[in-house]
Amino acid sequence: GMSTVPEVILCRFLGLRVAALSAITNMAAGLSAEAISHEHTKAMAPEGAGRIGRVLRRFLRDTAPR
Repeated sequence: GMSTVPEVILCRFLGLRVAALSAITNMAAGLSAEAISHEHTKAMAPEGAGRIGRVLRRFLRDTAPR
């Protein structure tokens, strides 16, 4: 969400229609017992990308014109 929200705001300002998905790669400071690290974020990003890919493929399959 840290980059998604500003990007959506800008797109809407420019008159674009927007759909957005975000992958959470770590909890904010204090919301988890796990220490926040850049290494953990980098390790979790591919997992989130895979999940988003599955969501997008299903969405596109289910909404494709027939």
